[in-house]
Amino acid sequence: MDFLTCFNNASFFHISICLLANYLLISHTFGTYIGSNYIVVSPNLINCFNFFSSIALFSTLYLFCFDFILFDSNYFFNQNFQIIFLIVALGVLFITRDFLDKQKIVKFEYDSLFLFVIFSSVCLCFSDDLLIIYLAIELQSLAFYIFASFNRVSEFTTEAGLKYFIFGSIISCFLLFGFALVYLTFGATSFELLFSISNVKTDPFIFLGIVFILIGFLFKIGAVPFHWWLCDVYDGSILPVTLLFAAMPKIIFFSILIKLYFFIFLDFEGIWSNIFLFASLSSIGVGSMFALYQKRIKRLFAYSTIAHTGFILLGILATSPNSAKALIFYVISYAILTLFIFAIMIYSTVSANRSIMYISNWTSFGYKNFFFSFCFVLALFSIAGIPPLLGFFNKFFVLLSAISQEYFLSSVVIILFSSIGCFYYIRFIKIFFFTKTAKYNLWIASSARQNTEILLSTCLFINTCFFIRPDILSHFSTIIGFALF
Repeated sequence: MDFLTCFNNASFFHISICLLANYLLISHTFGTYIGSNYIVVSPNLINCFNFFSSIALFSTLYLFCFDFILFDSNYFFNQNFQIIFLIVALGVLFITRDFLDKQKIVKFEYDSLFLFVIFSSVCLCFSDDLLIIYLAIELQSLAFYIFASFNRVSEFTTEAGLKYFIFGSIISCFLLFGFALVYLTFGATSFELLFSISNVKTDPFIFLGIVFILIGFLFKIGAVPFHWWLCDVYDGSILPVTLLFAAMPKIIFFSILIKLYFFIFLDFEGIWSNIFLFASLSSIGVGSMFALYQKRIKRLFAYSTIAHTGFILLGILATSPNSAKALIFYVISYAILTLFIFAIMIYSTVSANRSIMYISNWTSFGYKNFFFSFCFVLALFSIAGIPPLLGFFNKFFVLLSAISQEYFLSSVVIILFSSIGCFYYIRFIKIFFFTKTAKYNLWIASSARQNTEILLSTCLFINTCFFIRPDILSHFSTIIGFALF
């Protein structure tokens, strides 16, 4: 029975991978054909292409959810994280469709690159070998480089894509060098072999290899001191791409960090904990302080992302089931809140039919758009950690797990920085309701039904009603967290 269960789970995984790979091959052929023939290029064909991309994503999610049996803790952990990622990816695709249609971005490459990100993330989440991890990260990075410079007519977008490509290429060398040092020490790259081999704690190569691996992953998640690319890429990219960077890749990279830390290199906890503690405190401090001086809204949320990355790294420090639960809960809730905030921003941009790049563009937003400004304020209060909203509980669980592992001084410092960081969130209330009316108010006047409305209502319900039934998301995080131990 166990063999049949294992076979069924492996079969569904391989079927989903094959479907995605074949669809990518067919879609590229189809897209190249219609892109090189001006006679057949039309929005209807592009919309058909977008529809089939959505169907492929739904099919992949269904295959991962079909056989939901706990027969192996590692597979169970990977499966659940992949389901979370695919649900968030569906939300991103659902939100950005209105923006792409309004801006007349009918390039087939966007959906094709989006599915490349899905394909590489599936391989990355289920990979159990350092070499496969590196190849999957490079495939994902290639798609991200193109996404960052997707708007070729904008010099800001071109600059963002170039910076991301240069920094990403250098960091990829660091990551590969770290994997090579691990192979030089143990003679293996498979997780199973690395877990079974007795660790050589006196070998200097393994210490250096772990440091290089951490440099690579800290860059990918945008933690201090490797955060310099994040603000420029967030600010220079188009709004759907900024949402993609903010919501999707961190879920997979944190799952890889958890597996490397809890499964493979737990005996080297001293190296990981010191680097994680420094990166956590620095990220929260830099993200909270530098966000106070931002005037562009996407740069503000970039520094906010850096601060929240520090909170998640703090959850990794405490190696206990409760800390794993807090970490997974934080990742899920932060993805929901990110979708919520960017759904409001994209909805407002599409309805107002103009760019909203500066915080001052939201002046007097509450006078003509009370409901949307109220939703925005609730989302910002939640992400700042105001009770009883969803964002309060994720910070509470992380700080509780850190205090239980006797990180008292770090917890006090983090609470102080978080209190300072609440200012730039609460500042939006003044801008929305108490600032003198601007000459050109942001007014959502569109009466047409939009895709974003449904997801916006869903995120609002989860954000405000979580305290009524907190056991749903908390129980789900507990199951995944305790599967690691």
